[in-house]
Amino acid sequence: MLDALTLITGDRQHVECGQEFAPLAVLATADGEPVGGRMVSFFTDDPEGTGTDFRGGSPVRVTTASDGTGTTDVPLIAGDSPGAVQIKVIADGVNSAFSVEVGQGSEAQ
Repeated sequence: MLDALTLITGDRQHVECGQEFAPLAVLATADGEPVGGRMVSFFTDDPEGTGTDFRGGSPVRVTTASDGTGTTDVPLIAGDSPGAVQIKVIADGVNSAFSVEVGQGSEAQ
């Protein structure tokens, strides 16, 4: 059983409407050691209605590598409206969340 999902890369990104976010990556650990072979699910939580989602929809599921890392392999695309979005990450009952932001773009400023 995992005891932590640590955010590695991708947290606190800010992109303009319609742009692609960089991949999101987590580290799965148990007793402080990396754990490979675990299914990790990434779910979009978009309460402000930005329209942000993974290409093909949420959730995106990946399996952690032998070093315990799990990285999204499906692009996360910013929606047409500005606002804050959370990407919830769940594996073996452990969860974490990325916070990302969609900006208005230069034409709206």
